[in-house]
Amino acid sequence: METNQTLERSQLNNPTARVLETVNVPIKVAFDFIQPIPLDLIFPGYNAIPAIVKTDEQELWITAGRSRTVTFADGNSAFESMLHVDYPNYFSYKLENFSSEGLNNLIERIDGAWVFIALDENSVLIDWKYVITARNNDARQIIQEHLLTDFQGMLEQAMKICKENLESKTM
Repeated sequence: METNQTLERSQLNNPTARVLETVNVPIKVAFDFIQPIPLDLIFPGYNAIPAIVKTDEQELWITAGRSRTVTFADGNSAFESMLHVDYPNYFSYKLENFSSEGLNNLIERIDGAWVFIALDENSVLIDWKYVITARNNDARQIIQEHLLTDFQGMLEQAMKICKENLESKTM
C-alpha cells in the first residue's frame, strides 16, 4: 500500500515537459484565445508526434467536465477531459486512452495545465506543463529517454504559434 508521501514522490518523478513564455497581451486576451483554440492550429506535428487533425467536441472547450476525442494524422486518437477552469488564471485537463498501442502501453495519462499570470495590463506569463504518468517504471524510463524531448519540442512549437498569433493580432 502506498502512503501519501510515497505517492507524492512517485508523482515528482513523472516525466514532465514545461514551457514558460511571456506574451505581450492582456491576461484575458491570452486565456480567451488559448483555452478554446482548435488543436489542429497549434499541433502541426513534431518529430515522432503526429499532427492533430481534429477534435469532436460539440461545444466550446471552456468548461470543466467537458470531454472530447482528439484525432491524430496517423489515424490514432486519445480521450481528453477538461478538469478545472479558473478564468482567466488556470485550466487543466487530462489525455488518456491512447489508441496507439505503443503510447497506450507506455502512458497511463498526461495531465496538462496552463497557468496565466498577469505581469502588467498588457503582458502575461504563461506556464504550460505536461506531466506524463507512465504505466510502470520501465515505461517511465523509455518516456524519459526517448519521448520526452519530442513532447517538450511539441509544447514549445505550440506555444510559439500561440504567441505569434496573439502578438500579431491574427486570431
